[in-house]
Amino acid sequence: MTGKLRADPAKTTANTPLTLLDQQAQELRTRLAALRRSLANVQRDFSTSQLKEANEKLMLAVAQADTIAASAVHQLDQLVQTSQRDVVTGIPNRALILDRLDNAIALARRHGTHIAVAFLDLDHFKPINDSLGHASGDQVLQLVARRLQAVVRDSDIVSRYGGDEFLVLLTEVSQPADAALIAEKMLFALTAPSVVGRHRLQVSASLGLAIYPQDGDDAQTLIEQADAAMYRVKRGGGANFDFHRAARSTAPCGVDALKLPRRGSKFLPVSPA
Repeated sequence: MTGKLRADPAKTTANTPLTLLDQQAQELRTRLAALRRSLANVQRDFSTSQLKEANEKLMLAVAQADTIAASAVHQLDQLVQTSQRDVVTGIPNRALILDRLDNAIALARRHGTHIAVAFLDLDHFKPINDSLGHASGDQVLQLVARRLQAVVRDSDIVSRYGGDEFLVLLTEVSQPADAALIAEKMLFALTAPSVVGRHRLQVSASLGLAIYPQDGDDAQTLIEQADAAMYRVKRGGGANFDFHRAARSTAPCGVDALKLPRRGSKFLPVSPA
């Protein structure tokens, strides 16, 4: 007997949960694929726009950091320069010349050479400030600094030691006569008439010299000996130079600091230009 087979109700009932699970799995697979596509899109969008923006921000931050660092270095350099330079004249101040003098002594000691310290004090500087004012006094100090720098050698250092005092480091001095020649040039350079404001001035100075190692083997001693020599000149009328005693006794024939012609002159602060 032929006829259609009827489905087993038990099997139909049993297959229904599997079908639902299969459908759910298919839906999950579909959703997972959609999520993967969305993730890929997000990654693509981030790499092309957000990543670019983030990179630009990073580069900007780096550039700003470089600018800030460069500015800080510049300000530090300026601070160092300010701490080592005289405010009025712009030349090395006391702190810097002492450092340079210590270095020069160490180098001279190592190589067995000589250096000289020139201590220069302007004659009759107080009337400038008293009669013409501090602004005119500052102009005179600036003028003196320029003239001293113009006549010394490139290896020498002119500094303002304080007030109207200048300390000059003379390197590579083979004999006292070398220092005497530069001292003459410095004093002579100051004697040229100058116009400050509406006044014509003539500048003179008293200058003392000390030689390493004859007059001392450290900075403080050399400065004190040069200062003492300078005050001897000032007591004698100024406008001249003198060695410290030890250096003068070893000066070669023909060099006598006390008999050099006086080329300087006093301040004339009240002469109208």
